[in-house]
Amino acid sequence: MDLLGLVKDQLTSAAVGKIGEFLGESPEQTSSAMGSVMPMILGGLMQKGATTEGASDIMNLIKKDGHDGSILDNLSGLLGNGDNMSGLLSAGSGILSMIFGNKIGGIASLISSVAGVKSSSASSLLSLAGPLLMGVLGKQVNTSGLGVSGLANLLMGQKDAVKAALPAGSESFLNMAGLGDFLGSKKTETTTSTTTHTSHHENDSKEGGFNWLPWLLAGALGLGALFYFKSCRKPAVAEAVAVVDSTTVAVKDTLASALSGLKKKLSTGVELSFGDASIENEVISFIDDASKAVDKTTWFNFRGLQFDTGKSEIKPESMKEVENIAEILKAYPNVNLKIGGYTDNVGKEASNQKLSASRASTVMAAIVAKGIDAARLEAEGYGSQFPAASNDTEEGRAQNRRIAVRVTKK
Repeated sequence: MDLLGLVKDQLTSAAVGKIGEFLGESPEQTSSAMGSVMPMILGGLMQKGATTEGASDIMNLIKKDGHDGSILDNLSGLLGNGDNMSGLLSAGSGILSMIFGNKIGGIASLISSVAGVKSSSASSLLSLAGPLLMGVLGKQVNTSGLGVSGLANLLMGQKDAVKAALPAGSESFLNMAGLGDFLGSKKTETTTSTTTHTSHHENDSKEGGFNWLPWLLAGALGLGALFYFKSCRKPAVAEAVAVVDSTTVAVKDTLASALSGLKKKLSTGVELSFGDASIENEVISFIDDASKAVDKTTWFNFRGLQFDTGKSEIKPESMKEVENIAEILKAYPNVNLKIGGYTDNVGKEASNQKLSASRASTVMAAIVAKGIDAARLEAEGYGSQFPAASNDTEEGRAQNRRIAVRVTKK
């Protein structure tokens, strides 16, 4: 059962035209936005319905609010009435809150950026699409006599179609790795966290990930040796332990200093910590320096941003720079940025171009999710163009796989 296909059948050109007229958007833009809105909401329902408890909540909503598919009987006529549209918007807000919680604003910004509609229109389209999708889902539940498990199976079966239709940047709002996997009675949050952490450890050797295993083994061996010498030669080792302890303290102090580096208190009251050679320091310095004009050649590279090989999902442990950039934009409300994605020259250029664009859009969506208006940002992928180093060595290729930002207004 292709739920997205059933929804698409309902969105005739007449229906889309009436929605666009209501929102003040062209039919083409409205249709494009709906093409991203529907899989996003269905993906949210899949994520919600991945547990028995979540699927039960969706079933209760279907029964309680009468999502039996009757909304589909005269959709075009329903959309032509202003009062009916207001009622749909109100009903849709409740559906979205159940599915996405406080992520709705970020999702609306993503849709706005992808489809070129106003943020307010994107929010309204999300609310309008909620009851429509629930109507399609409820009709299948009633027609086929589905229970909670049948509903969950129906939702999980949409995996391939939804993943293919989701816009770039959806990774910031949906657990793409586990989308379509039914977890039974487990809590989605716990399982998602576990899956994510496992993925990180498995990919530590990829795309700049740091492998802690050798250090842990070295530490264990060191502790074993220390224990042995303390047992065999306590007097001599006591002094040695004192030296080791003082050295450890010194190393910790040096490491803490290196990690914290500079501190900058923004006009918003937020205090950021970052290194001297960091994207945060470079961006702030550029913004504050009145002698430096905005141009099309000055880019600043993220240092710690990481992705798994061939993927566009940001590793959560490398999000600090993205969060800091969002805070900087909050403190400098007149500043706009462009995000550029780059790859090395390995593989087909078409694939590199697509990956770089997807990664740039993902970073943009992540910044938008932190409360930044999507209108202040733009994203573009450049593939293997504009290499920062030679692609003849692994070190050079690693430098070329990067995300950078350029100030476009200050």
